[in-house]
Amino acid sequence: MSDKTKLSVLSGRPTIREYAQGAAQEATSELATFIAPPVEVSKHTGKYKVYDEETRFKIPETMRGLGGEATIIRFDQDDENYDCSPHAIDSPLDNIEIEEEEGEALLMETADEVAALAGLSHEKRVIDTAVANAPVIAEKGDWTDDAKDPVAELNDTIINIMKAAGYGSMMQVGIVLPPSALVVFFANAKVKGYFPGIEAIAPTLENFKKLLISADKTFTKVSWLSYDAAPKGKAKDKKFFLEDKLLAFARLDKPTRRDPSFMKTFRVRGRWMMPGTYPRTDGRGEVVKMDWSEQVLLTNAAASEQYNIT
Repeated sequence: MSDKTKLSVLSGRPTIREYAQGAAQEATSELATFIAPPVEVSKHTGKYKVYDEETRFKIPETMRGLGGEATIIRFDQDDENYDCSPHAIDSPLDNIEIEEEEGEALLMETADEVAALAGLSHEKRVIDTAVANAPVIAEKGDWTDDAKDPVAELNDTIINIMKAAGYGSMMQVGIVLPPSALVVFFANAKVKGYFPGIEAIAPTLENFKKLLISADKTFTKVSWLSYDAAPKGKAKDKKFFLEDKLLAFARLDKPTRRDPSFMKTFRVRGRWMMPGTYPRTDGRGEVVKMDWSEQVLLTNAAASEQYNIT
C-alpha cells in the first residue's frame, strides 16, 4: 500500500475522526461556547424558536383533564428556519511530506492546525453577532464617573435578563467584558467602597463576581480575542474585538431549539470536523480536508444588554 493510499485510508478511520473532532472541541474557544453554546440537530435545516418583546417564552400548562388532550409543543410556519452552512478548511501536503511522516501523525498534526484556525474564526463570528444584536443600554457603562455605581448597574441588568428570559432557575446569566473594563470597574470610587479597608483591589474576575447578585447563576468571562485594525502596510493598531463593550445575556450550558437563551450555535450531530483527503490537481501530493456544518444564531435579543464602557 503506497503512502498516498495509506493517508486516504487512515483519514476514514474512527480513531482519526474522533481525534479531529476532539481537537476541534478543544480549539473551539471557551468564550464562543459560553456566548453561543452548541445545539446538536439531526439535519442541516429545520425550525427553531426566536423570542422578542412581541413573542415571549411562555411556560406550558402540562396538566391534562380526564379524557382531555395533552399540551402539544410544535413548530409552525411563523417559526424561523435554521440552515447549517457548510464550512471547510483545506491543508495541501506535498508527497515529500507524506513520504517523510507517518500517515496517522501527519493527519493528527493537520487536524490540530485546522481546528485552531476554525476555532478563531468561530469565536469572531460569535462575538460579531452578539455585538451587532444585543441592545445597547446608553445610561449604563460610564464607569469613569465616580457618581455612577457599576455594581448597581450590573445587578439591575442581571434582574432584567432573568425576567426577560422567563425560564426560571435553570437559566444562567453570562457576562463578557474586555480586560480594560475590569481596570475601569475597580478604579471606580463606588466599587472601592464595597471593599472597605483595602487600598489596592486586584482587578480579577473573582473580585468582580463577589459583588454580583445570585453568584450561583451568574458566570463571567474576559474576552482576549484581538485583531489588527490597521490597513496593510501601515503601523499596527491592535484592538480587542470587545474593545470597550460589555455583554450580558441569558444562557444555558445545553440549550435546545426552543429555549429562550440569547444565542446558540446549531451543529449537525455527528458532522463536526469530518476529516478526509483528496488528490492535488498537480499530482504532487494530497489535500487534507476538514468539513463541518454549523450556524450561529440569535434567538432572544431581549434577554441581553450591552454597555459601552467609558
